[in-house]
Amino acid sequence: MHRTLSWKILPAKDQRKLAVFLVIITAFIVIVFISMGIYWAIFSLLILLGSLFQFYTVTEYILDDDGVTVKRPFYTLKRSWKEFRRVEETKSGVFLSPFSHPSRLDNFRGIHLIVDRDKKTEVMEFIKEKLER
Repeated sequence: MHRTLSWKILPAKDQRKLAVFLVIITAFIVIVFISMGIYWAIFSLLILLGSLFQFYTVTEYILDDDGVTVKRPFYTLKRSWKEFRRVEETKSGVFLSPFSHPSRLDNFRGIHLIVDRDKKTEVMEFIKEKLER
């Protein structure tokens, strides 16, 4: 049976997170502008917005028989189920790791899927079914 699970997430949709994000960005840019000038403030704003791109853009996650697909505005990441050995539930989603035990390399090799609370159990069951095979 070919089953697919997909969802889209926009972290900036949460009003509190967005408000904190905007206050911190604005305060930082004002401090840089006052101390360094307009060019450094613009440069700092571009660096901050680039590094936090994942926060204010839509990410689509697709789980199917082949593996995991993460679609973001400028790139798509595809990984096979064969690459993963461990799944963990986190506060904001699900973490897939290629290591069977926790490792320092988890953050660099694994994938964190951001999932809404109401869909988390369904996603966990789907992933566990695929990893058992």
